[in-house]
Amino acid sequence: MLKLCYETVAVTADQIVFLFLGISLFAFNHPYEKMGWGLAITTVLNLNFARFLNIMITTSLVNCSRSIDTKIPFKMQFIMWLSGLRGAMAYALALKCTTDLEIGPVILIDTLIYSFITILGVGTILNPVLTRLDVKRKIEPEMAIEHEENAPTSRTGRFKALISRFDKKFFSPIFIK
Repeated sequence: MLKLCYETVAVTADQIVFLFLGISLFAFNHPYEKMGWGLAITTVLNLNFARFLNIMITTSLVNCSRSIDTKIPFKMQFIMWLSGLRGAMAYALALKCTTDLEIGPVILIDTLIYSFITILGVGTILNPVLTRLDVKRKIEPEMAIEHEENAPTSRTGRFKALISRFDKKFFSPIFIK
């Protein structure tokens, strides 16, 4: 029950962040003419390069203290780089910059453009990349037992199973290829 509450709060907060990002694209008077496309392109390149270095250095240090069986493989490092968190904290900091700095509005629109490129672009290609690299989530033994216990015996469980079958039959063939 606690896990369900936590997941509900997390999904709700995630949706609120996406709502704020979408609204802010149209709610503010953005200085597109001051920015230029060069800034957006260099932002995407620099931030992706910085994230790549961060993931590779951090996972290399973590792998030094792990056994051979528990080391983070390169495929997983690549997925960590590709799907790194972005959006919420950057948006909050950029929004704060609009009041504190003269160049703040440019920082805000640059952050919004980067967030939209990475959320929409990377979010779109992430499932095919996971499939192509054959990256699967490991099911922990206690999670497998919990999963068996949550078999659709209750009304809620049967409803979730019905929704899942509907999703697999109709939406998955259309949206996941």
